[in-house]
Amino acid sequence: MLFITGCGADNDFVKLLSDNGIGFKLASTASALTEASFGDAVAILAGAYPCGNIIPESWRNAAQSGIKLLIEYPDKLSGVDFEEAEPFGFRRTVAMADAIPGLSGDTILVQHTACCRKVKSQVVPLLVAAKVAGYRKAVFGLPDDYTPLLFHHPDYKNVLIINSGFSNFRRGRFTPQPDWLKVLEYITVFLVPEGADRRLAYTMAVRPAFPDGVPVTPALELEAFRKCYNFLTHYMLGSYHNTGLLVAEGYCSEIYPDGSQLRRQLTRTDCTGEVAMVYVLKYLLDGDPLAADRATRLVDNLFMPGNCCMDESSPMYGQFTFFENTPAYYCSGNARSCMGALLTACGIGEHKWDKGILRNLIGGWRLNNRNGFRQPRFDDPESFTGGRDINYYRNEDFEHLSPHYQASMLAGLLLGWKLTGWNNFLIPVKKAMNRLLDSYPRLKWTNGQSQEVARLLMTAAWLVRVEDTDEHRRMVERILSDVRRLMHPCGAIREEMGDLEMGDFPSPQSNESYGTTEAALIQSNGDPACDLLYTANFMLISLHEAAAACPDSGAAELEDKLCRFICRIQAVSEDQPYLNGAWLRGFDWELWDYYGSAADSGWGAWSVESGWTCSWISVTLALRGLNKSLWDCYPGGWLKPHLNAILHEFAMG
Repeated sequence: MLFITGCGADNDFVKLLSDNGIGFKLASTASALTEASFGDAVAILAGAYPCGNIIPESWRNAAQSGIKLLIEYPDKLSGVDFEEAEPFGFRRTVAMADAIPGLSGDTILVQHTACCRKVKSQVVPLLVAAKVAGYRKAVFGLPDDYTPLLFHHPDYKNVLIINSGFSNFRRGRFTPQPDWLKVLEYITVFLVPEGADRRLAYTMAVRPAFPDGVPVTPALELEAFRKCYNFLTHYMLGSYHNTGLLVAEGYCSEIYPDGSQLRRQLTRTDCTGEVAMVYVLKYLLDGDPLAADRATRLVDNLFMPGNCCMDESSPMYGQFTFFENTPAYYCSGNARSCMGALLTACGIGEHKWDKGILRNLIGGWRLNNRNGFRQPRFDDPESFTGGRDINYYRNEDFEHLSPHYQASMLAGLLLGWKLTGWNNFLIPVKKAMNRLLDSYPRLKWTNGQSQEVARLLMTAAWLVRVEDTDEHRRMVERILSDVRRLMHPCGAIREEMGDLEMGDFPSPQSNESYGTTEAALIQSNGDPACDLLYTANFMLISLHEAAAACPDSGAAELEDKLCRFICRIQAVSEDQPYLNGAWLRGFDWELWDYYGSAADSGWGAWSVESGWTCSWISVTLALRGLNKSLWDCYPGGWLKPHLNAILHEFAMG
């Protein structure tokens, strides 16, 4: 007989046993320890985890009577010297060699924000908590400092101790599922040896919408768009000073024992402009006046003091801050905010932001240097001290071969040209793009090389729309050849790192460096991960624009394939409904689940970004539904009536 104590029928382990036809009896701990006899098993679960599990001393009598005991997260236990509870932090669960059937040594399993206690006693661990670098394997082995998580009591081999939570495996979204199933099968066989070859199964609490290969129709694409629209509306939007709207950045990567994630409440201007695009496209698709109103209020928020520099004497006049009242200005973020404001203005026929948008474009343009590049970030006043002024930056002789920072900015200048006809917008674009393509593919990369390819493609496609030359088409075709190489048969874009010396945030090169900075989603090239924060999201819109600019390039087929993949992996959850319709950062196409190296200290594999991820995917889905490119949504000459006035404002007339 198997007795289960310390929890109710809704416990994940209880449900697993029930769903897989394994008999048990729910009881109190005291009655189970009294009623059980030789050959029986008692699982004392930590129903209040992460609180410690108070174990009655009668457990020892049961153990001495030949009763098998499973004890989850004991607060204390005679015979084992535990220290105080502590969070995992960036530690992960690692399998010891030859410990659990089917799990080779150094296999990494993820428990997310778990707790454990250091163990002073000499035990033989089956699983340990350790800070290790790696994707699914600890590539540098185990450090000396690790904490036993699963082990037998040193005095009683019939007592199995779990020094953390495990019976919340489904709710807590433990991953990878196939590896955790091996752990669960080991524990189950320990308790109930009969049917030792039994294979367990359960449905993940948060999962992709469809399996690989499920047909994706245009109707399903629009359904995916509307699901994301609902996600943004219900979980990302909030009121701002009673009139405007703000949008939360998204959700942090950390997953708590109950499966929840902390919302990143602070709003960013890039996310604001990007999400506004989703709302104006909802209006254009469905004629929804509420969507148009929300887009309007989001863009109104962009131009509020604190989000936009209103000081005419400042070199950052007209630029959008990063966070509200934070005088940091990213050139890429400003460009994408502008794209959102412009799309909203053009989509609903509103001209009240025209001067502010043009002020942003020209104010940014005057900071491009002699080679066409712009510093990726300016801080006011720190960037303008020690003799550094606008002329200093205009005359800088440096090249920043980073599409991550430069490509959106250059695309914004191309858009500025289309909306004004001002040819000066084109000068830095041509200079910088020529240098980027001359160096390609040896580019400066941020969290991965694949994202640089994705961002560069859209700018190259828009350059074709401005000047349809053989040279510019060759730019597009050259980049597309790499997209084909990076695309997996399922449609995913494979993450890839370039030369390490060219990377800002590569994978950790030691166990000690794991979790200390931003980082790639993979450990090594070849890991089956797709990044929807930095790569696939931007690749989708880039392929869409490339297909419009170069219809014979094959970009449309690549776009279709990637689009189908992205629709299949949209998040679904009854347990965590706030994730329905979102896309998480990391996806492993072999596991067909959300997974990746969690080395990134700020935006890990399970993070959700309202702007960068969800907006650009949704924007592309909507544009496909409208049968329009993003470029074609912007009417030529829209801002031209204000050009001379704004140039005079900047003393450039």
